[in-house]
Amino acid sequence: MQITKDQIDILEKFSCERLSHNQENKNLIKNFKNEKGELLVNYLNQYAWEEDEKGITAYYLVKDPNNQILMFFSLKCGSLFNILLDEMALQQKINLLLKKIHTINKEKDNYEKLLAIQLLEQFRTGQNISISEIEQMLKDRYRYTKDILKDVNFDKEKEVNKQIIRVNCTYPGIELMHFCTNDNAKDFWHKCSIKRPMGEVLFWKFIVPIVFKVQNQIGCQYIFLFASDTSQDETLINYYNISLKFEQPDNIGTSKPRYDFCCKFMCQEISKLKENHQEYFNNFNPDDEDIIA
Repeated sequence: MQITKDQIDILEKFSCERLSHNQENKNLIKNFKNEKGELLVNYLNQYAWEEDEKGITAYYLVKDPNNQILMFFSLKCGSLFNILLDEMALQQKINLLLKKIHTINKEKDNYEKLLAIQLLEQFRTGQNISISEIEQMLKDRYRYTKDILKDVNFDKEKEVNKQIIRVNCTYPGIELMHFCTNDNAKDFWHKCSIKRPMGEVLFWKFIVPIVFKVQNQIGCQYIFLFASDTSQDETLINYYNISLKFEQPDNIGTSKPRYDFCCKFMCQEISKLKENHQEYFNNFNPDDEDIIA
């Protein structure tokens, strides 16, 4: 069932503002508390004001009508990519399969030939192609790899900056760096006629629209984050996935700073975010026939 008018009225009374745009916020953040996110709270009090003021990272506070902070979050620009190729791994795979094809074509019946046939049969079945087509595909792939390596080496010779990482393609993104609710606001939230968790609701209500506004001004394809989850059952990662719709793709990557070591990269296409945003508020409340455990 859709979000009700009364619930919309409650959310509309909340405010969302940049941290450094209001001097009063310097004192308000001192009362911010989150037992599970003490490091985030410390960062908010020690570094956030300066970073926000300089425009390095944009910090936002979501407040209730009484000026109590419900949540803080921060956003900054980032870049995603997929790799050009793993030259060594690809070359080794090509050489192995070419060797197996050579074994089948040249050797008489023996154990090595049997193993080669089994390996190629597994590959052929998965690709639904013939052995001859595999051979041609590998030759084409070999030529393609040589061309790519040639282009990479040529670019390295021309480029003075040796810190450049060469990738296949890049995707503009927005990083959700910090995302933390205030434990002191839990009692207030419980009194609201909203059954969903505070962080989840405020994400879809305040963070997502900012992402849409950014995309209206500049090209942007993804929103991403690094999930700091040390639990065995990956509680936080499951929360980001189920409630906020972030995923862990294996074909998209990014640079990971030391600050986020041991965290897991998750992202979501903004085009999909728009669909999820609409669906979230269309199904905000359980239907009358739904059974709530």
